[in-house]
Amino acid sequence: MNELEKTRAKILGLLIKDARLYAGRSVQDCAHVLGIAARDFASAEMGDRILSLPEIEVLAMYLKVPLAHFWGTETMSQPRKVDYGDLLQLRCRVVGGLLRQARVQAGRTHEELAQEIKADAGTVAAYESGEMPIPLFALERMGKYLGVPLDYFMDQQRGPLAEHEAEQKMQQRFADLPPQMRAFVVEPINRSYIETAMRLSDLDVHRLRQIAEGILDITF
Repeated sequence: MNELEKTRAKILGLLIKDARLYAGRSVQDCAHVLGIAARDFASAEMGDRILSLPEIEVLAMYLKVPLAHFWGTETMSQPRKVDYGDLLQLRCRVVGGLLRQARVQAGRTHEELAQEIKADAGTVAAYESGEMPIPLFALERMGKYLGVPLDYFMDQQRGPLAEHEAEQKMQQRFADLPPQMRAFVVEPINRSYIETAMRLSDLDVHRLRQIAEGILDITF
């Protein structure tokens, strides 16, 4: 490689690494998808090995980044990192607290709840304190016994899980749109039309009628 190609290879390698980190994948993960050795993929990130166009295309799909990312110079904005260990412990305590709240409101004892799931009172107490994770089916059964649905224990309103669920729902709704509509939405030139539609959706019926009448006056 000449000096220009060496420089381009370094930039491409940095962009590949940036996309991998953005997607939360390891060198081994990417190498496996491409069918190459991990050391060869690491060399590509260092700029010492140049991937083929098909390999880059597959990598873009696997890492869920635009193919154009690898032709530019801008890095991806890094997603907020979640400490899953801390999140797990926190959710265990929250779910346990909600279980205790439901039990107290229902006027039930540890012993009564334990009998329902064929466990001992100490286990139920450990569940409520968050010291022990509650098996899903046991939680479901206790909730039914106490008159609360499984949704009662879910974190669907705020926090990392709520953000995840909202993003997944948005992606699914976009995927459900007809292909022509998806193509229209992603075109930057159509942004003004979408913004206009959003503003119109916020207006009341009376104001919409006034706008429609004004358009008719102009037309005729």
